Amino acid sequence: MKWFVPSWNGDLRLEPAKDPKTCVLTVVRPTAHEKTVLEEIFKVAREKSWVKDENEKKDWRGRRKIALNVSVEKAGPIVAKLMRPGAAVITAITFANGELVTHTGDKESLAALAKEAGEKGATAAATVKRPTPCCPACVPGAIEPASEVLLSFLTPEQHESWAKDRSFIVVGHLSGHRYLVSHRNTKFAQQMGRMCYDLDSRCVVHFHDWSVPPEEEALAVKFIMEHREPWLRNEATMFHSRNADVVFKNPFGDMLDGVTDAALTQAFGALY
Repeated sequence: MKWFVPSWNGDLRLEPAKDPKTCVLTVVRPTAHEKTVLEEIFKVAREKSWVKDENEKKDWRGRRKIALNVSVEKAGPIVAKLMRPGAAVITAITFANGELVTHTGDKESLAALAKEAGEKGATAAATVKRPTPCCPACVPGAIEPASEVLLSFLTPEQHESWAKDRSFIVVGHLSGHRYLVSHRNTKFAQQMGRMCYDLDSRCVVHFHDWSVPPEEEALAVKFIMEHREPWLRNEATMFHSRNADVVFKNPFGDMLDGVTDAALTQAFGALY
């Protein structure tokens, strides 16, 4: 099983080595904040004797692969919780038969699920955070090929749709509404101003996550709409729509949830 944690320059990922009791941690040009978190990860790794390079100075340029003397199933929950702390985080695990299991609990329950997943032959896991309600408008930009992590979790129909026009449909597990989820740099997203459109209410849904590549923003939306819909369909993301017949209570705040973060992101984008 591979375990992905989306980051700006490339997924931090854990992959099994030839010996399934060991794994490889891959990091691609981490940001300053991610470097700080990685130091915490390596502190734990040294304490648990997962690594031998106790005094080695890390060179984070380019792509760095680090061998860990532990399985993906054991390291994954610890790495995921350090990289993505907080309550508004969801982990999804997929199996060869197409089954997908999601988790939003503490590290101990995630560790128990990871152990069971390893025993049952899970193929991939990904830990993502909830996008921020309210949002800057989508802007033009080059459309890059879909990432490996996104394609690892799409259904065949979603995969075909993404390959055709960089969008796919997800169905809300509570409302039953169909959402068109698009790469934020597509013409459709630019026309609508947002990367998620409610096809049944005929309105955009207001949220964004510009801290990760577009493919992984779309992945988070898929997990959440299909398994934790109130996280992204609530009074903060649907305040503008008179057509929305179902609006859930925001479990992370109220109608103003995300306004400050969105304003900061938009101001930063305007400068650069």
